[in-house]
Amino acid sequence: MLAAALALLSSCAPAARVPREPFEDVPVPAEWVPYSRDAAIVQTPQVTAAKLLYLSRQSVDASMDEARRLLLEKGWTETKSERFVNPERFPGVWTEFSKGEDVCRVTVIEGAQGTHVDYAVARRAGAR
Repeated sequence: MLAAALALLSSCAPAARVPREPFEDVPVPAEWVPYSRDAAIVQTPQVTAAKLLYLSRQSVDASMDEARRLLLEKGWTETKSERFVNPERFPGVWTEFSKGEDVCRVTVIEGAQGTHVDYAVARRAGAR
């Protein structure tokens, strides 16, 4: 169900501005610039899903290390990670975290204007 919520989220346009840090336990570094116009949160009676986008001036590895450190401090557990090269030939890495039934996947990709950081969060409604 949580994976379905993330899939639904990717096809939805945001209806309102998303807060910089909509979840207390999903912190982001203060120096990252949010792309709130592209961010979205979808809520159903059972699930809340969010797509949060940021631009970092750090490298892919440094950005992922910072995201990882902050999530682990908030009680998330790293479950898997994989490096890749996107179709534009920019290197990236994604790492998945869990907290109970909740999932947070962080994808970091090098870009021409900076490092792109994408958080995809799916959690049971009413959780944290």
